[in-house]
Amino acid sequence: MEPKRRNAPRTKEKILRAAQRAFSDLGYARAGIRDIAAIAGVSSTLLLRYYGSKAGLFQAALIDAMRLEPVLAVPRERIGERFAAQFVDTALEIMPPSMIALSTGDEEAREIAARVVREHVIGPLAKWLGPPDATARAIEMTMLSISFVLFTRQIPLTRSAKSTDKQLAQWLARSLQAIVDGGS
Repeated sequence: MEPKRRNAPRTKEKILRAAQRAFSDLGYARAGIRDIAAIAGVSSTLLLRYYGSKAGLFQAALIDAMRLEPVLAVPRERIGERFAAQFVDTALEIMPPSMIALSTGDEEAREIAARVVREHVIGPLAKWLGPPDATARAIEMTMLSISFVLFTRQIPLTRSAKSTDKQLAQWLARSLQAIVDGGS
């Protein structure tokens, strides 16, 4: 009988998804390596072989969850609309805001979250935005987006009518677009 071959990329993907779920539901401090490995259906030894440590896994999971390329792949004049559409689409699971919020109680995780946001969101977004004040505008967009997701998904301020949801989405789209257009 031939031994079962492991598909490393698929296994790493399963681990990342399990880690994103655990870190967004439980937070960094409460999510354990064994728990994440069990969710992924792998051994904790294998998880550590791929990611080195819980901190390494948290960083990889957050980077993977915060990919900007798909969102920025629309015409510049429609970026606010694109961001808003992503954030209000309840079929999409948006984990980074809760992963970040729940990391604040742990110094190591807080530092990782800040570094990942700076390097993988604000930096690339600032480069995409261009002058003037690209970094400040990227930070504004990031703060507004994370806050919007937190208060519509994780801590819903309204369980309201569709008209309110639509109004909030339009406000977000206009606000983000104004930040984007503020440089031109």
